[in-house]
Amino acid sequence: MVEVRLVMRISNHSPNLPRCFDDPFLDSMRKLPAILMVSLSLALSFGAVAEEIDDRAFPAYHSELHVVYTKVGGTELKLNAFLPDNADAPVVAVVEIHGGWWFGGEAVSQIEGVGGWQVFMRQGLAIFSIEYRLGKAGGFPQNIRDCRNAIRFIRQNAKRFNIDPKRIDVTGGSAGGHLSLMVAMVPEDFPDGGPTPGLEDVSARVSGSFSYIPPTDFVRFWDQGPEDVVTNSDGKISFRGPDDKIPYDSRPRLRILFHGVTPDTDSRKAFYTRMCPIGHVRQEVPPLLICDGEKDPIVPGLHGKELYKKLKAVGADATYWITLNGGHSFPGGAGFEKVLDDFMMRTLQLDSTRK
Repeated sequence: MVEVRLVMRISNHSPNLPRCFDDPFLDSMRKLPAILMVSLSLALSFGAVAEEIDDRAFPAYHSELHVVYTKVGGTELKLNAFLPDNADAPVVAVVEIHGGWWFGGEAVSQIEGVGGWQVFMRQGLAIFSIEYRLGKAGGFPQNIRDCRNAIRFIRQNAKRFNIDPKRIDVTGGSAGGHLSLMVAMVPEDFPDGGPTPGLEDVSARVSGSFSYIPPTDFVRFWDQGPEDVVTNSDGKISFRGPDDKIPYDSRPRLRILFHGVTPDTDSRKAFYTRMCPIGHVRQEVPPLLICDGEKDPIVPGLHGKELYKKLKAVGADATYWITLNGGHSFPGGAGFEKVLDDFMMRTLQLDSTRK
């Protein structure tokens, strides 16, 4: 475990801008040098809030890196923790889940790699960034299970991290937006494999979810993608891999992530639906802040808005934001920072007086 201490200041003269989603692909990612992979993982975390914030010193933080939160099939899964120094009482927490088509990315190693970090630090939150199983080794529901077990581990170790175990939010963008919604929305007994040894009887419930540019309906996402079936001259059928030149190329990825299962029957469509937020709409979900980019080239058709409308129809606590002319990137626009700030203050029951 590595510990690092840092003190950060941001000026309203040099705001950090949101980083756009850099679409990673499994084959090409295997060829990337390590330094480029680090840069890509930071881009997948979408950087920071676009709006300028006033000139003020953030609290001093220290980090605990590479903390093992569980072990699955011989693989250690780790998280990075960014914790306020000298807190005189347990603090509230937010857990970030990275994006990357569920194939790439990693837990961020620097706090500014977390989308919304300025808001979170200004409020003195403990910030966690987690990894989960990727690609064929992960998929559904395995990656959902990993994220929920990370929540269980953090809650179980509340004293170690000096956090309030009853006030934990989750956040993420793109694939991380989908997973953050699933963590918040699925019932405690969701059949994802359950707690790993040592985490039994620990709740995975969170206080709220802030998700941005998330795929929310996998059957729709499949239908939006172009065909991936290839027939050769002998009539033999095969399936091509992901192609970064093809817009909305969801099918090759979903075919792998669902371990060969495609939504071609009613029962398989039902399975796809259970693995995404649209299948878990009910009134009693925790508060959700859902954000779309109006011109998102990766998750088209405002998936977040579709989910939001269904949630409001059943009386759930949901807030929606659309970034006008926005792409597949962190939310922005006049007023967004206040929306996020207010959401975190409400769901985590923060003191209304900023420190």
